[in-house]
Amino acid sequence: MDDIKQEGFQEMYDSGTAAPEFDKNPGQVLNPEGEPAPALPAAASEPFESEEKAGIENRNQPVGMPETATHQTDESESARGESASPDKGSGTTSGVRSSAAAVKAPGSRKNRKGLFILCILTGLCIISKLLASFESGTGFGENGLVYKPLSFVSAFSAHTPHLAVLHIEGTIEESNSTYDQAWLIDTIRTLAETPSCYGILLYIDSPGGGVYESDEVYLELLDYKEVTGNPVHAYLGPLAASGGYYIACAADYITANRNTLTGSIGVIAGQSIDVSKLLETYGIQVTTFTAGKNKDMLSMTRPVTPEQRDIMQAVADECYLQFTQIVSDSRCLPIDTVTELADGRIYTAQQALDNGLIDNIDRFDTAVDEMILLCTSFPVDVIHYYPEEETSLYQYIMQGIVSVQQALTAGSFSGITQLIASEVKKVLPEISYPAYYYIP
Repeated sequence: MDDIKQEGFQEMYDSGTAAPEFDKNPGQVLNPEGEPAPALPAAASEPFESEEKAGIENRNQPVGMPETATHQTDESESARGESASPDKGSGTTSGVRSSAAAVKAPGSRKNRKGLFILCILTGLCIISKLLASFESGTGFGENGLVYKPLSFVSAFSAHTPHLAVLHIEGTIEESNSTYDQAWLIDTIRTLAETPSCYGILLYIDSPGGGVYESDEVYLELLDYKEVTGNPVHAYLGPLAASGGYYIACAADYITANRNTLTGSIGVIAGQSIDVSKLLETYGIQVTTFTAGKNKDMLSMTRPVTPEQRDIMQAVADECYLQFTQIVSDSRCLPIDTVTELADGRIYTAQQALDNGLIDNIDRFDTAVDEMILLCTSFPVDVIHYYPEEETSLYQYIMQGIVSVQQALTAGSFSGITQLIASEVKKVLPEISYPAYYYIP
């Protein structure tokens, strides 16, 4: 009210007279001589009195606003008007704080409403995704893989004549983001029980992998051919080396792209790192208690003995003989010729063709068309089978949070670099690829 009364004396200020003084009584105004200033006319004071009584919070209300609009309030408005009376001790108005609280409340309700709607939409998206997965016959397995063997795809593909394109991609091991051993074996067995499948075309893009897994797939494909009498062809993608080529040897006909790298016929049986001298330099001694003198062979804390070297070399030689014999039988090449080729090197598509390791160089689409003509005398569908990695929204969010936390924990550029290096090691095992390796 003090500010409003000061505005009421604007004419006095404009007339050049000294600014009036205010004593401790807010309602008392003194002129320059120290005498009480004349009271305002009744007409001028009425608006201020009515405004104070009504407890109007908004001081910027237009002058032309009808008077009735300032009085049409309910009991809650009146209560707020009373709380908006001037605080004579501090010169502030508590109504300002009440007004701020009143403004925040609707925004909070809107935020809660928006969050509720967002949760509903997110839930609907998740439900629709799950329904779409079930409608397409998709099955979920470990490591976030989406399994698509024929028995899960649909009744349409189970009864429709088709050529199965079976994708073998990534490192051949138990399971990873692009490869799954259990899925692959189950799919081959399911296709063997499906009369509408007229053959399998392997699409191989793999640097190799485990001896056990490669041989299991190879033997399962041989069983498929024996049980069904259907052909199995192989198309080699960008890289079909070592264990990847091992699996391709189960095919009756091998086609490669002109830029394919293949071969790498050889075996890695193990790896030994000896840090015993380093430990000795720093006075560190490690003692391992075993039953059997070779139980802890390949330990980092002691050198490899000649006997242990012979043991590991025998493992590698046996796997190598098995590999070369399979190549010899599949490609109808003398074992001596295969042994000369099988020194672990990789070959280009043209080199592989010249050495009899493959049958043709062509495009993938052409390989599909040629196999269809070989299998049937009428058009058939082409169905691709491969495990797809699907990451849920929750997994994306959690992976992002973990990555940010780890980066912040690293605390420096070198720490972040080490974090990246550790993640790369998880994806790329410390094996020189292309490789066909034995895991004891």
